[in-house]
Amino acid sequence: MGPAGNDNPGTESHGESRGAERRRAVRISERLQVAYRALRGEESARKTHAAETLNLSASGLCLATGERLERESNLALEIRLEGHDKLVVAMGRVVWCEPDDKAGGGGRFLVGICFTWLREEDRTPLGVIADYVQARVSDGGADGGA
Repeated sequence: MGPAGNDNPGTESHGESRGAERRRAVRISERLQVAYRALRGEESARKTHAAETLNLSASGLCLATGERLERESNLALEIRLEGHDKLVVAMGRVVWCEPDDKAGGGGRFLVGICFTWLREEDRTPLGVIADYVQARVSDGGADGGA
């Protein structure tokens, strides 16, 4: 499966509107646990790291991480959706990474990731995530989209 079509997961919850005019998917503010690892690089760079989403859509997400991630890096992702037993397994590409100014210089980074692949059982289209976002939107949690 090719890129999911969103090259700018935004950070509306942090007062920015990065890429909102190009966004094709509804985005929700959601704090979810994510495990990620780089798919290339030195052995130490490929270890699994924990992070938290700030927002999520069927085409990408924004992560808060404890490290800077290189733009265009490919990541393996495991996303734990609230109320779901199985992890969503995906690959994504880093679209942007910047220091989190609101973290007070605490070494936290905001990272925009677009999905490039999801495990077959997690698609339809981008199945579990799309359904999850839609359910949250129905509950009034949407940040908007294009």
